[in-house]
Amino acid sequence: MPAPGGGHALALADIGALAVRHDPALVAARAARGVAAAELLAAGRPPDPVISGGFAALLSGPGAMPAISAGLTQDLSALVTYRADRAAAKAGVNQVDAGILWQEWQVAAQAEQLCVSLRADEAILASLDADDAALRAESATVAAEVTAGNLTLADQAAADAALAAVEGARNSAIATRAQDLDQLDSLLDLAPGTALHIAPGAPPAIAPAVAQAALASLPTRRPDLLALRYGYEQADAKLRAAILAQFLPVSLGAAGGRDTSNVVSAGPQLSLTLPLFSHNRPAIEAAMATRAVLRAQYQASLDDATAGVMSLNAALSRLEPEAAQADAAATAAETAAAEARAAFAAGALDARAETDFITTAGERRRTAILLHEQIDTATLSLATLAGIGLPPVTEPRT
Repeated sequence: MPAPGGGHALALADIGALAVRHDPALVAARAARGVAAAELLAAGRPPDPVISGGFAALLSGPGAMPAISAGLTQDLSALVTYRADRAAAKAGVNQVDAGILWQEWQVAAQAEQLCVSLRADEAILASLDADDAALRAESATVAAEVTAGNLTLADQAAADAALAAVEGARNSAIATRAQDLDQLDSLLDLAPGTALHIAPGAPPAIAPAVAQAALASLPTRRPDLLALRYGYEQADAKLRAAILAQFLPVSLGAAGGRDTSNVVSAGPQLSLTLPLFSHNRPAIEAAMATRAVLRAQYQASLDDATAGVMSLNAALSRLEPEAAQADAAATAAETAAAEARAAFAAGALDARAETDFITTAGERRRTAILLHEQIDTATLSLATLAGIGLPPVTEPRT
């Protein structure tokens, strides 16, 4: 596939990086981070003080002048819950950052998986094209021999049936390639049908011991697990704030005034809520439930990652010898097919046997291609699950 604008071939990691940079969903996710940052900025800041005043005109009675009153109050609720609110907002920003990093990691992995699929699509199409050319040449030769009376219509039917099967498989392979290319173009925010020049080369192999070792540090590296941990910290901080908020709001201030008899008074004011009925239980219960859900989700994600790594290690151990055997079988079948074509041309082999040799060689080559695709896909999935190659997650400055 030619690269857009005639550029050089791109490695899997390069295309993954491009997807992280241009994927529209990731662009929107990064923009949404500003909401969490704004909450961190606002966390714990006290509300503005309230000034009140009043004027009452003297309409009747023994008074000699109108009454005047004034007050200044400050809500102290934010000071009571300051530390808890600040911790919750900071954990919220960390959770968003970790979530975005996990989304980027998955997008990069998806782009690399699509590249692997596209390379397999191209290899399968090349194999089908070779079979198509060989079977077309054979079909033309058989047709000429049928006309000359040397072969029967049954020979012609067998050759045509094999050619039709290959053409149908080729059309399906073209559709699959187009679908995979459209998905990759969407990730890269390119126009549909834009082709990329993907460099050859399989993903780096991951030894089972390396994958097992990565599992041990997974909770401190994989962003989705970190996001759940930060979510738990946020829920815990909100729980502390909800417990403190049982006595809120609390306000402190001063008020004064002059009554109609010219008596001037001033003094402090304090107001707070007594937790006799509500106890702020709805907020407390909600925070406790959220914390419990996040704990369960964290454990479930960790268990899934562990099971996935073990399953992929087992799959790779099985697929690698199968692929080696398939490669050897395909090479042997292709050699036999080449000999069969020469024998058919020399009149030493019948048409049906040549057809069988050609189709068998093609099928075995495509089987080998699909097995190598499965190995590359499993390797990329293993790297994603085990967090191999992940950049570190950094906490925002506060």
